Amino acid sequence: MDVVLAAGEASWEAAAIREIEASASLRLVRRCVDVADLLAVSETGLATAALVTADLGGLDADAVYRLEHAGIRVAAVEADVDLCRALGIERTLRLGALDIVAQDAPAPRHQQHEERAALIAVWGPAGSPGRSTVALGLASATAAQGVDTVLVDADTYGGSQGQALSVLDDVSGIVAACRAANTGRAGEVVEQLLDIEENLRLLTGLPRADMWPQVRTGALDLVLGRLRSAAGLLVVDCGFSLEAGSGPAAHRNQSTLQVLEQADLVVAVGRPDPVGLARLVRGLHDLAEVLPGRTPTVVVNMTRASLGWREREIDAALRRLTGIAPTTYLPFDQPGLDLAAVSGRTPREAAPSSPFVTRIEVLARELVAQVGTPAVLAASGR
Repeated sequence: MDVVLAAGEASWEAAAIREIEASASLRLVRRCVDVADLLAVSETGLATAALVTADLGGLDADAVYRLEHAGIRVAAVEADVDLCRALGIERTLRLGALDIVAQDAPAPRHQQHEERAALIAVWGPAGSPGRSTVALGLASATAAQGVDTVLVDADTYGGSQGQALSVLDDVSGIVAACRAANTGRAGEVVEQLLDIEENLRLLTGLPRADMWPQVRTGALDLVLGRLRSAAGLLVVDCGFSLEAGSGPAAHRNQSTLQVLEQADLVVAVGRPDPVGLARLVRGLHDLAEVLPGRTPTVVVNMTRASLGWREREIDAALRRLTGIAPTTYLPFDQPGLDLAAVSGRTPREAAPSSPFVTRIEVLARELVAQVGTPAVLAASGR
């Protein structure tokens, strides 16, 4: 196995080099001076493993994530196990046993020592189909059913959940959580959650769209993992774009793609008008390319009699064009949703008799049963 070494000024470096040179299974191809050098090597395909010191300057959760996803097995030598786990490093080695990295299978991402909550991603194409409204409605409904629910605003084109719930957004919850996780303080992630209702907590999003680079991929990976061990269910409000970036550089849509990949269930939201349906059809085809073999739960939002189309007509059109039938149709209750918006409350709290709330509560029960989340959970991790 070809390995690179990034030891900084660690005292074990010379001994590690001698051990690698004497090993029949390891071959040292480069000594990296810093993390930037290490990441550059990962793009060349020269190595399949990296032996590092856990306190290497600049080594954080995002760097580890990028290395692992580039096919580099990251192993920390003579390192503290807790520090390694905080950075997402699953392998720790001792001098005299470095060749174990050659026998080791790639470390599974999101490895946890506790039960993990299900993750429901709420996505929809461009054109404001009501992704955030549906995500908030679902999260509120599952919380009302006794499920300890966390709503995560991960829309990198501009978070809105904080504003919808009259939460001050001077400090972005998701940015603060990612910063903590990225520097090995994943235990502080849960501290960024805000109590909204009984059993419902919120991780606020980006108050400005230009802050998206601060939601780093590896850090978000740890944030989601920590939240899934501290709650009964995650509902994540995603951005609309599925366009991938070019090359290894960070891009604005990586958070959406990352959440969709990790989701146990994807809810795709669309509008029933001609423009909305056309975008939903194209979006479902794009989604099928991103998540091959997986079928989303399609929700048609904002249905209303004034369009003149019956649900069965929309159903037939979507079946014919996408092969997927909508799971539910959510009525457009303008007065109830307006009341919720201006009062900074969830639709369920502001207008409990709203037809929108009634229908989304039925959907929430179906989704909870589908992902296998217990109907009533203790407030774990709180």
